[in-house]
Amino acid sequence: MRPVAFPYIPYRSYPAPIVPIRIRGPRDWTIVWAYVDSGASISILNTTREAGRLGVRAEDGQRIYSVVGDGSLIPVYVHRLPIRIGSIELTAAIGFSSCLGVGFNLLGRQDIFAHFDVTFSDSRRRVTFTPLR
Repeated sequence: MRPVAFPYIPYRSYPAPIVPIRIRGPRDWTIVWAYVDSGASISILNTTREAGRLGVRAEDGQRIYSVVGDGSLIPVYVHRLPIRIGSIELTAAIGFSSCLGVGFNLLGRQDIFAHFDVTFSDSRRRVTFTPLR
């Protein structure tokens, strides 16, 4: 399996590792854009914007509390969903929260970094996912 590289895209005039991933909800596969965040334990999507598009009822997931950048806790409803990064498909913990205040979805380490070596190249402005299988 070959590595897949994504160019950084501008976010507020700054190049950022925001990548398209595909997530399968009850309806079908949907493209979701997420910031690749090596400091995030779990992937978290904005409930209001993404749950409806995916056909997921966020509150049906397991409720946990996640610490965010300012040290506060936000409620997150975690689901196990099939995702695709490039051509690689896996099942991952995907959380939904209406309290995610950063303005973008987060692609965190849980399940993702166990399947890929993830390399950030700020000089080349790209992030590369190298499958471990």
